[in-house]
Amino acid sequence: MTHIAHVAESFAYGTAKSVLQLARCVTGEHEVTVFHGQRQGSEIDIQESDGVRLVPLPGWGKGKHPRNLFYLRKALRGFDVVHGHSSYGGLYAKILGPGLFGDQSVTRTLYSPRGYGFLRQDLNRVMRRAVHTIERRTAGVCTTVACGPHEAELTRRLGGRVLTINNGFTVSSPPPVSDLNREVLGVGRICLQKGFDRFTEVARRMPSVSFRWVGDPQRASDMPTNVPSNLTIDSYLPHDEMLRAIRRCRLIFLPSRWEGLSRFLIEAVCGGKALVTSDFPGNLDCLDRRSPGTALNGDLEECTNGFAARTTEGYVQAIERLMNDPERLATAQAASEAYAAANFDIELVFRRWRSVYAAAAVGRSVGVIESAGVATLGTGRGPMRADGESAPPVKRFSEDVGRTRSIANESAMLSQRR
Repeated sequence: MTHIAHVAESFAYGTAKSVLQLARCVTGEHEVTVFHGQRQGSEIDIQESDGVRLVPLPGWGKGKHPRNLFYLRKALRGFDVVHGHSSYGGLYAKILGPGLFGDQSVTRTLYSPRGYGFLRQDLNRVMRRAVHTIERRTAGVCTTVACGPHEAELTRRLGGRVLTINNGFTVSSPPPVSDLNREVLGVGRICLQKGFDRFTEVARRMPSVSFRWVGDPQRASDMPTNVPSNLTIDSYLPHDEMLRAIRRCRLIFLPSRWEGLSRFLIEAVCGGKALVTSDFPGNLDCLDRRSPGTALNGDLEECTNGFAARTTEGYVQAIERLMNDPERLATAQAASEAYAAANFDIELVFRRWRSVYAAAAVGRSVGVIESAGVATLGTGRGPMRADGESAPPVKRFSEDVGRTRSIANESAMLSQRR
């Protein structure tokens, strides 16, 4: 039986859910071990079940990375495939892969960036450039499995070998609009990345609408206090409760500054929810833009299943349109369900991953596995629909890096509001 090791130094909500979901999909065919970090916010997600063995990494504090590498150098011996997740887990896998697999490292070492670190706007330019350089120089020792079209495009720019398998979830039909709460829902850590300050500002501009945010700050001392009365903040919920909250709300609002491919948005689309997101390319991958979107103005684009915006005014307009037009909302919900079935259906996603692991375990180069599905394999093509037809190239509002305002100024403004 093939032995697969997943390495995830960051194991918070989105990464933990995706890694464990992926690990469990192959436990009948392979023995799976997940080596995971021990960061704050992980506890709710760590549950050993379904034949997946969970092993905490020993590193903690400033010296955690050398300690983790030293431990993994021995712990990973005997595994047939090593799959690193996110920046540090991926770097561990890429550093150790050549020593474990020799010339077969590029096929037996897999890497899922789950949002490249050089996209982080909370890092200064020097740090982002350093992260970009590390990613570029290590891209050739592994096969990168991008979680969506935008991430695949970035990997090709780095010169890496890439295949794309979208994140996925179970697709279900949404409730009728008449059964929905008049609530706007956002989920994620309370931080600059997720755009909680933007979420708060929009709620303040729309006092007659109920807004709800589910998620905690990195530190309890960072919990915001100056929030409008129509905004409710809840701590992270167990997953089944989170899915019920998604199902009951009227629409999803995530104004994040950067993302890989948001787990929250994937679960929302698969539940047939209308979306209002920022125009960051990773979020645009969740909007149905196969037909050209309608640019309503410079701040807002209307898509089949929701809106992409870049300013507070744009977000307010988008939410007002969906809140006040039940027919438009019902159309967006149906579009999300259809888009999810074509691109994010978990059974299609699992089928691709099983094929990838089967090939990687014997050191075989992963090429075109099947002619149809959500996976884009190799280079040069856009995302594929489940019927095997290539989707049109994704139109972008903007480039992924370099167009944003000064993050130092935004951080200062955020601190003043608190």
